[in-house]
Amino acid sequence: MIHVTRRIRGRFAALLVQIALAPALAHAQDATAARAATVTTTGIAADAGYVSFSDGTDPWRLASVSLSRRTTAGSFIARVNYANRFATDGVQIEADAYQRLSKTIYLYLNAGYSGATIFPAWRAGGEAFTSLPNAWEASLGFRQLRFGGAPVTLFTGAVGKYLGNYWLSLRPYLRSKSGGLSASAGLTARRYFEDGDHWVGAAASYGSSPTDRITPDAVGRTHALSMSLNGSTGLTRRLLATWTLGHDAEELAPGRTRKSVTASAGFKLAF
Repeated sequence: MIHVTRRIRGRFAALLVQIALAPALAHAQDATAARAATVTTTGIAADAGYVSFSDGTDPWRLASVSLSRRTTAGSFIARVNYANRFATDGVQIEADAYQRLSKTIYLYLNAGYSGATIFPAWRAGGEAFTSLPNAWEASLGFRQLRFGGAPVTLFTGAVGKYLGNYWLSLRPYLRSKSGGLSASAGLTARRYFEDGDHWVGAAASYGSSPTDRITPDAVGRTHALSMSLNGSTGLTRRLLATWTLGHDAEELAPGRTRKSVTASAGFKLAF
């Protein structure tokens, strides 16, 4: 068995596979999902998802298409996200950039815009990642979303650890609210196989803002519990496939709960 740790650890300027393949549903902005590529590549990706609810809410339909360019110095992704929520169609335009600053540090930047009410009008973010001794890594950054009123600002970071072919990561979120500071966190585990493109994983998160993908109807959410299984595998030498199965339980307001099941699948073609 090839130790994937040696292939992916420390190569932080590589493009995150999961971001490129499932941006509307995952957006796990962690260095640990990076592909171990040192050559320039261009890729196209597409993803589709379906969310069903237990409270009679109409199902959500999600999709995205992206174009990426990766070099040894960094990566850039241009992406269009589509959603149908509450019988309303909407489109969001996003861009991600990953810039290598040194052998052990890289910078992540994000910006997005949408004229649809089912997306944030604007979103922005930044995060610095670094490799630490003994197969540890850490990051620190922020996300900001604007829905028409006061912006929602999330302070975040991550601590990750490689254990052979396994990787564990803890990502907290801190959000300032009118009632004080709220804290949320997510735990991710992955098992890599022959390289950084082939893996299976699980994730769980809890809190009022356990991810940075907040929809307008969930801005005032009191808490949420999210669990998912996902994976990435190669269909051919240049074609990757991903999948996600997830379950969420949310309290949108005191006494108002909503459960949902999410299924998504995507692909990425490198050339």
